[in-house]
Amino acid sequence: MTNKPKILVVDDDANLRKTLSDILRVKGYSVAVAGTGAEGIAEATREFVSVALIDLKLPDMSGIEVMGHIKLATPLTEAIILTGHAALDTAIEATNKGAYSYLLKPYEIDVLLQEIRHAVDRQQGQQEILRMASFPLLDPNPLIELDSAGVVTYLNPAAEKQFPELASQGMKHFVLEGLYDTFAAFWNGALQEVVREVVDGTAAYELRVYFVPESNLVRVAVLNITERNERAAKIEKLNAQLLALRDINENLLVVGSEEMHFQFVCKSLKKLEDVVIVWGVSKEARIFPIAWAGTGDVDPHAVGANWATMSDGFVGSAIRERVPVVIQDASADESLASWQDAVQQWRVKTAVTVPVYSSNEIIAALSIFSCHEDSLDSEFVEFLSEVASNIAIGIHTMRMDKKLHATLASLRKSLDGTVEAVARMLELRDPYTAGHQRRVSQLASAIGKEMELPERQIEGLRVIGYLHDIGKIAVPAEILSKPTALNKIEMALIREHSRSGYDILKDLEFPWPVAQAVLQHHERLDGSGYPEGLQEHDIILEAKIMMVADVVEAMATHRPYRPSRGLDAAINEITVNKGKLYDPDVVTACVRLFVERGFHLDDSH
Repeated sequence: MTNKPKILVVDDDANLRKTLSDILRVKGYSVAVAGTGAEGIAEATREFVSVALIDLKLPDMSGIEVMGHIKLATPLTEAIILTGHAALDTAIEATNKGAYSYLLKPYEIDVLLQEIRHAVDRQQGQQEILRMASFPLLDPNPLIELDSAGVVTYLNPAAEKQFPELASQGMKHFVLEGLYDTFAAFWNGALQEVVREVVDGTAAYELRVYFVPESNLVRVAVLNITERNERAAKIEKLNAQLLALRDINENLLVVGSEEMHFQFVCKSLKKLEDVVIVWGVSKEARIFPIAWAGTGDVDPHAVGANWATMSDGFVGSAIRERVPVVIQDASADESLASWQDAVQQWRVKTAVTVPVYSSNEIIAALSIFSCHEDSLDSEFVEFLSEVASNIAIGIHTMRMDKKLHATLASLRKSLDGTVEAVARMLELRDPYTAGHQRRVSQLASAIGKEMELPERQIEGLRVIGYLHDIGKIAVPAEILSKPTALNKIEMALIREHSRSGYDILKDLEFPWPVAQAVLQHHERLDGSGYPEGLQEHDIILEAKIMMVADVVEAMATHRPYRPSRGLDAAINEITVNKGKLYDPDVVTACVRLFVERGFHLDDSH
């Protein structure tokens, strides 16, 4: 009875952990769960896990850090990173650091299960490779002794059993043939030991020939290395397949189009076999070549095959039945009747086609033609099926990403229009601050960029800047438009605008902390701000940036009820109170913008 592969689920979402655990147990896996990175590392080091499903964002560390710790403890554990963010650089980083693959949330459970199954297969394959590499030696090995004339003087039992004709044939035996020329070098001291390989049919042997001075004999130790060579060849073949699979998977992360990826697939698989073709399927169920590579001048269009009738051939069968189709005798198989020009021209002996599909969508088909008999064994077909499966997942994701990016662009354009419309609506009620929100947004974004914040966070600053005074909608218009100084009651009403803005925005879903930043943008590091008198560590970074941008813009620009105090006065205000009222890093970035970068506030509407 074999042990069930163990899957570790590391995610801070308890409901997701429970759902995945139930599904994986039904599918026959053993399951462990963890809610934090530290718990996941401890679970993986407590008992070996075949595959770790790791959320990219965990409460205590990143999923990539967790993967690194787990792989350091158990290098054979495969990791699949689960993320809700489609950042290409994150995906490449995860792959480069050893992740088997990554999936974007929300993912289809069938796709996840397929990835887990392939990861388990790969993990078990690597275990098998390591097991094969530590092969046992034959003990005892055949041992032969010869005198200076090349006459066999002794055979140990192993040599007598394995080479019974050796004693009679002597130097004419294949094991010893050609050794006599080296004997003189042993006796004159020029040689102490010689190692060489000999082959007899399908068997291979390593000979270790050395001189024994005390007995004046040459001794030959024979090691049968047939199995070792076969295993080494198999390991080399498996390693080449893994490298090809890795290259194909990595290319999916950076390639610009499906056609370019199919061309890369053909180029990669050409290193393993003779001819590779990727087929497309039209809406009319016609099959046509998309990309190809091969020894010599390989062009599917030049061999006279009729693609229109290929739906009845072995490519069409693989697509229709969604299973690999293998042909062991290309010259005699009826499904290749229209292919005989290609079979002769390419000297094809065997062929295989695997379908490339995702869910109910046929994406392509992948054909391999070999000029060697028996090279397309079951292991190669299984490898090719994994390649096809990964291509299908990658192409499906690529297509979904294109749709997603188009949708996101449309939503972002809609959001931008809505935010700017709200800002203009407020300006209509408060003409004295017309353009203020736009300029604060502009300056806050520039400060964020100067601080080298992520692009996503800078985009959030732009939106927060447009909305930071939205709470003034709740302030009476006569107070907003009053041309003289405000009394205490009026000032108290004005100061409520940050809380009113928070109340307006708190239930709206933004990918940034918009409501919280609006609430806090009049706070100060020493607790002297409003509405809650928060201190440094309780104020979020977006609000710290917004308070500096707000002060600088307000002081540096003209108001109908007072002239501009000037940019120098604004810079002096934030510099003098750096570290007391305003965040030092934000002030440094803001001053650098104006003094070194030549930044200026845009007065255009």
